[in-house]
Amino acid sequence: MRGMGAMGVDVKTLFLINVAVLLVSAAVSYYFWRQHRDNVGLLWWAFGTGICTPGILMLGIAGPQPPIPIGLTSASLIIGGFATCWQSIRRFNGRPVTTGHVALIVLVFVSAIAVAAYRDTPISQRVALLFLGLSFCAGLGCWEVSRGYKQEPLNSRLLMAAILAVLAAILALRAGLTAFQPESLTTQMYYDPLHGIASMVVSISIFCLTFAMMMMANERVSTQYQQRALTDELTGLPNRRSFLEQAGRFGKRPGRNSAPASILMMDLDHFAQVNERLGHAGGDQALVRFAGLLRDHVRPTDIIARYGGEEFCAVLIGVHEPEATGIAERLRAAVATQAFDVRGLGHSITVSIGVAAFRYADLQASLRSADEALYRAKANGRNQFVNSVSARPRALRAYRRVRRSRPAA
Repeated sequence: MRGMGAMGVDVKTLFLINVAVLLVSAAVSYYFWRQHRDNVGLLWWAFGTGICTPGILMLGIAGPQPPIPIGLTSASLIIGGFATCWQSIRRFNGRPVTTGHVALIVLVFVSAIAVAAYRDTPISQRVALLFLGLSFCAGLGCWEVSRGYKQEPLNSRLLMAAILAVLAAILALRAGLTAFQPESLTTQMYYDPLHGIASMVVSISIFCLTFAMMMMANERVSTQYQQRALTDELTGLPNRRSFLEQAGRFGKRPGRNSAPASILMMDLDHFAQVNERLGHAGGDQALVRFAGLLRDHVRPTDIIARYGGEEFCAVLIGVHEPEATGIAERLRAAVATQAFDVRGLGHSITVSIGVAAFRYADLQASLRSADEALYRAKANGRNQFVNSVSARPRALRAYRRVRRSRPAA
């Protein structure tokens, strides 16, 4: 190769910079994977950048006119490394690695380079094919990151997709300019039409992509921790904290007074006896079964949660209280008629439900109304629903005193 690189940096120095960037990227990715072993995509990224390193190093040592075997070997390593980086993003997205696709990409482009070499075409044409293969891999990576955003909208994905798009465009531009150089320059000595600028951009892009991968991993972990803090581990439903936050935000929406809503407070009947009779494993199964039935009887837009212990809560958006009583009755009937299996034997549970209108101005007052209706349903004999209109304060107070004096049921 001939010519100086960007800002007066010679080609060999650019090669060394590329090698250093790839080595650092591989080492940092591997180290970060050691801290987050569940994120296998980082390990594959370390493999990809690590595979590229000897390929770049071989080209730098061989000089501007490498022997054909060395040129083909280095091209295989570089394209294979870029393709492995694409696969690392697939793995990050939870999709399986397709080594056959990597082998196919390497075979297609390296075969094309080999044919060009043995036909004694100018070296610029072979280099153009190499850059075209790298651009293709970067484009696949960009597509994979964008695809993953639909299932997991991490903000750092947008950054990584943008960097990959720029990298793919720069490599495609370099391939085009290299392939269509003037005849006076298409000698056996490769001439860089961008004077090293593209090499610097590639180095910077790889460095940035490595940190973008770590940013995605960090953001995923942070999101998972946040979800765990707001999710009941047993049932998978939002927990009380999450429910209060979501219901509070719903109550503050603009134009909320024009949309009706209702609250259901639900409590599994005689749950202490369920635990005594079936053990905690059986009690857990009862909770999981009820959570599944609750999901089936509400819409995805409604707000549901395990409020605590055997108590659940739901805000039915756009539903008047009379309509909510119908939903409560259907849920109650479904719970009473479905059995769940514990140690080969079928068992059933029942639920009491309190129904109240959602008061936008006062979430706590709405919860108290639904809670009072629930207590009334328990006092009336359980396995029923009561709306807030029919709940009687004196009976409720008496029932609360009795309830506080013994374990919840």
